[in-house]
Amino acid sequence: MGSLMNFRKSLTDTLRKEDGQIALILAFAFLALLGAIGGSFLYRMRLEQRAASNYQDSVKAHYLAEAGIERATAELRNDNNEYDDLYESWALGFKETWEEGKYSVYYEEKEESKERLGIFDEAAKININAVGMNNYNDGWTPYEISLAAIEVLNKKLSSDVIKAIIVYRYGPDGAPGVKGVDDDEDNSLLQTDGIDNDADGKIDELDEGIDEPDEFRPQQPYGDDNPFDTVEEIKLVPGIGEVIFNEIKGYLTIYSYDKNLDKEGKLRININKAPPSKISQALQEVGMPAEKAEQIAVNIVDFRDEDNFPTAYQGKYGIERTPYINEVMPNFTTSVRVAVEELIEGGVEFLKDKIKGEIKKKLKEKMKGIVPVLEKEIEKSTSSKEEELKKGVQRIIEDYQPLKEENKIITKLFRLLGDKTAQAAEKKPPKKAKIEIEIEWIELFNPYEVPCEIGGWQIKTSLGTRALGGKISSRSYRLIFNMVIAMPGLNIGKEILGDNKDTVILRNKRRNIVDKVSYSSYGLPWSAWEKNDPRNREFASILPGGSPGFRNWFWMPEVGEGKNKNDYSSFYVKDKPFANIGEIGFIHCEEWRTIRLEQGGEWQILDKITVADPPEKPVQGRININTASKQVLEALPGIDSILSQAIINYGNSKKRPFNEIGEILQILLLARLGSNGKDDDKDGYTDEEDEREAIFRSLSNLITTRSNCFTVISRGEVVKNDEIVAERKIKAVIDRGSLPIKIKYYRELSED
Repeated sequence: MGSLMNFRKSLTDTLRKEDGQIALILAFAFLALLGAIGGSFLYRMRLEQRAASNYQDSVKAHYLAEAGIERATAELRNDNNEYDDLYESWALGFKETWEEGKYSVYYEEKEESKERLGIFDEAAKININAVGMNNYNDGWTPYEISLAAIEVLNKKLSSDVIKAIIVYRYGPDGAPGVKGVDDDEDNSLLQTDGIDNDADGKIDELDEGIDEPDEFRPQQPYGDDNPFDTVEEIKLVPGIGEVIFNEIKGYLTIYSYDKNLDKEGKLRININKAPPSKISQALQEVGMPAEKAEQIAVNIVDFRDEDNFPTAYQGKYGIERTPYINEVMPNFTTSVRVAVEELIEGGVEFLKDKIKGEIKKKLKEKMKGIVPVLEKEIEKSTSSKEEELKKGVQRIIEDYQPLKEENKIITKLFRLLGDKTAQAAEKKPPKKAKIEIEIEWIELFNPYEVPCEIGGWQIKTSLGTRALGGKISSRSYRLIFNMVIAMPGLNIGKEILGDNKDTVILRNKRRNIVDKVSYSSYGLPWSAWEKNDPRNREFASILPGGSPGFRNWFWMPEVGEGKNKNDYSSFYVKDKPFANIGEIGFIHCEEWRTIRLEQGGEWQILDKITVADPPEKPVQGRININTASKQVLEALPGIDSILSQAIINYGNSKKRPFNEIGEILQILLLARLGSNGKDDDKDGYTDEEDEREAIFRSLSNLITTRSNCFTVISRGEVVKNDEIVAERKIKAVIDRGSLPIKIKYYRELSED
């Protein structure tokens, strides 16, 4: 019993001892579990705290990047310059640091990134919704900008792939708009505008305005047309993969457009439709005197229209492809004394010979005194080209052949009127008489390459009207003669020109004024009033004898743009709409000179005009010559590697842009045309001043100096302890040309 009690006691003590140990173990285990749970909780708390901090930093970085976009938008909104170039503040970029972060819209050369930071002009790129691949140079539409001319595309893509890019946007039928339909209803106009509108190598066909490239309208497409919505969409064209796309995307855009606004923000006028009043006003706004602006305005209207009837405005009338009054002889007088016996003996032929003899005698006397007479004319001249005039006069004197010129005058006079004179004297011959013969003439000249019909036209003076008929051949003369024969007791004929002063008006069959000139203070006997440039409305000289039926004494194209006296190249009237604004350089403005678009000229006019119809509609795809790369510039018609580099060097050397597109004519290398011994403008004459404008005409509708859409790539960074802990990039396309400013594209970029 005792031993049993001892065993129980021992067992109880043992159990009590083990229970304490188990409890202790359990307590430690529980504490360890609590520690693990607490540690895990703390770790998760720290992870969540770090994640929250990272998210917060990421949001901060995003907003910092957005701050860069907003700053760029403000920079572009506040850019009030009349041009855009790569030396402006927006182009140089910017960055700003705040307490825990910074944003950057600034490209650093050392930085390696797929997407460069900065602000980039979309007008410095090729708009794949506007360009073509044909090499034709009418300067009419951005379709003439050639995608195939970009070297990197030529190296990476075949001509078939480049063509596929163009055709892709035309949809399944492969034609601009609805195939075979004149979607924009301009076929009747394009059939007669003198331009290869459909880029097939032929001009003014019956279907010229059907399926021409201009029917593709990215903003409001016709039919099944399928404009690119993003540049990335070009990857859907067979032959363009991701690798090639990444190499060419920097040259491409879909966003560029140009408003037809001048540098003051006013809408340009359409020179194919504006009346003379609006054209004159625009010209005066660039400093042109009213008198000159009014004359050029009517010349512009008559250059573009097809009616061949001069336009009248403010007492001015335009220049059509018509003849001009070239010379007026008010009083060419000779006296012949004859006896009855001589008349009976010699009859009509004797009288003719006597008159011929008198004329020859007078002409020889005239030649003896011609040099001092011409010198006096030069002294009276107000021309700034006096030295050139003197040289011209000397050439005239050296070339003059008296016998040849005498015969010309005599042949003209007596072939037409000699018989009339002799018959009048024979009809009532006096026994002994002095026959005084006064001959007048008005000379018309057709300087154009086609004949001019003058049936139903009139010459009007203060003394009467003379009806005209027939036609004047190309570069030929028509002499309107009048003769008055005075004998004692008998006058035959009536004067039509005042001896001392008169106004001579040439009217067409609709009685429009074609030409109008006046003369006064008629002094020297046997003298004729002559023009130099027949288009001028005033006489240039008064010289003995005149030059009826042949070139005027003071015919000197070289005082203007002509090379020599056989140069008719400036007599150009298109009688079709302007294809581009550069063609305004064809407009006659002063003696032997058209509007000058070159150095020291009147290129400011170009900023006021357009051929876009309507002017309110922006033009897609024009290239900004201030911001475009060398490769993009070479996509323009007529621009090769030499000229593209010259354009870039011009801006770099002066650190200033082209303010207006006309300033591109200041580049010396552009002036190589007109001095290369070639007929650059294919008009039959070489090395003319206006040939230097030939390149400009082909690109004048395709370039700009002001941009509207810009790509902005901004990066936001959060920095702690000099370490970047979060970074975000945003790419946006900003259209500052719209009101209010629009964001046309927005995307957060993935990490490089």
